Amino acid sequence: MQVIRAEATSRTEPRDRVPEPAATPPPEPAGYPAVLVEWHDAWFDFDDVDPEDRRIDYPVRTVGFLIREGPSVLSLAQEVLPDGEGFRAVTHIPLPIVQRILRLNPMPS
Repeated sequence: MQVIRAEATSRTEPRDRVPEPAATPPPEPAGYPAVLVEWHDAWFDFDDVDPEDRRIDYPVRTVGFLIREGPSVLSLAQEVLPDGEGFRAVTHIPLPIVQRILRLNPMPS
């Protein structure tokens, strides 16, 4: 695989090759574990006029960094920003609808 850097402005300029990623995964950002959460979302479509068309069970899987597991809500961030600047793309999931939380990269004990 060859990665091309965005700084190259001309197609004729030589491009530097970026080394392949290491076989071992990088450490989790700031101690936030990577998780997969299976949960049941509420799903509704205004085009479904007949009650039989509505989906009662809508299982969802979300992957992200576990940034909060409070008494009522679980929060996952898709991105952890550097230098303590916060998070982006945060999903908040009420705990009563969470079916399973699976750690993707268990932290060493």
